[in-house]
Amino acid sequence: MEPVTMIGIFSVGTPERQDDMIAAIDTTGTVMRDQPGFRGAAVYASTDGTRVVNISHWNSTEDLLAARENPAGLEPARRMFEIAMPDPIQCVLRSEYLPPSAPASDS
Repeated sequence: MEPVTMIGIFSVGTPERQDDMIAAIDTTGTVMRDQPGFRGAAVYASTDGTRVVNISHWNSTEDLLAARENPAGLEPARRMFEIAMPDPIQCVLRSEYLPPSAPASDS
């Protein structure tokens, strides 16, 4: 099994909706972090207040799919999708560039 990364880009339109989306993602994250195969996540907010990027890392596609079907995470996720639908992409790491003193990731 190969580690996977899910990247979701949400176009939210306004800084207020950006804040709402970040809160909804944070709520969903508290459920997802306890799921088997979860490796970590990060949320980025665009500086213009119109987009949010949610990046999560999983041990495998199977772990990601199982977590997405967990009933505990469905309700918080619904709140995210009420604000905006993501433009998702599932990826695998192929290259990583770090400063010489930084440790490499374990993927």
